[in-house]
Amino acid sequence: MSWSKIVGHEQIKARLKTALLQQRLAPALIFVGPTGVGKRLCALALAKAVNCERADGDSCDRCAACRKIAAGTHLDVKMVEPEGAFIKVAQIRQLVEDANYKPFEGRRRVFIIDPADAMNETAANALLKTLEEPPEDSLLILISDKLHALLPTIRSRCQIQLFTPLSTEEVEAFLRRFDARAEADIQLTARLAAGCIGRALDVDLVVYREQRKETIELLKLLGASSQRARLIRAAEYLGKKLSRDEFQKRLDILYLVLRDLFHLLVEGPTADVTNIDIAPTLQQLAREWSLTRIEQFTAHLETLQRNLQQNVHRQLALEEIFLVSLA
Repeated sequence: MSWSKIVGHEQIKARLKTALLQQRLAPALIFVGPTGVGKRLCALALAKAVNCERADGDSCDRCAACRKIAAGTHLDVKMVEPEGAFIKVAQIRQLVEDANYKPFEGRRRVFIIDPADAMNETAANALLKTLEEPPEDSLLILISDKLHALLPTIRSRCQIQLFTPLSTEEVEAFLRRFDARAEADIQLTARLAAGCIGRALDVDLVVYREQRKETIELLKLLGASSQRARLIRAAEYLGKKLSRDEFQKRLDILYLVLRDLFHLLVEGPTADVTNIDIAPTLQQLAREWSLTRIEQFTAHLETLQRNLQQNVHRQLALEEIFLVSLA
């Protein structure tokens, strides 16, 4: 994929292209940013640009090198990914050995480690010497959404490229071009993606809308002091019957809706909410909440979020939060 086909990240693409043309591309790079923002896509585009037969700082997507990289069959472009939960030291030692070979069929050997934060400390340390004294014909690209999770010794030896979320308009334009969704669905999906096309492509709106409907019902119950029994049942369902991952997804949706209510209370009906398809419902619900109440409820949820790491009893914690948050 050529630079022009990648949505957004114009400054990063321009820097990398210029560095290639001027033959001053750093031998080790860290691409860091949110999941799904396009880091891996740019890493593969750079691998193509490095080895494309056209050699003009971009890729043609037509030559043998570009086609092989796209297919994952180029002998000089290697992807290092976790085997199980981690990237093991044996994988990094193999990378180090391979990096010292001359390219087989391209101009440079390219090694993409994704995600780099999956390396344990031993594996990361095994990479240090190669980062300190990089082979002339090799390029290392480390991909991560957790820069802080990489060892300081790794970070200090690489040039960091920071990928920021795309604008809502950029994600919408991409979806209109490549995804046959209704316009209302495109607008909602783009906002749920939070600037990451990868997330946009993974959104299941049928599931999201059903779970959001339950969230709206919960917030309505919290506005009625006579609904204590139903709130207890809601706490049992959320806290006891859902898996940990499903529970986290419900919390995420709850945060999104609360944030929309907050913006409506601060900015009025013209606020740019995430759940744009139910703006009238949110405006009506916002009348039942105050800024103080939203802040207090959110604070309780954030405490619960932190306590999840300590295996807090979710049902009991939710019961307490719901009852103390009644109107």
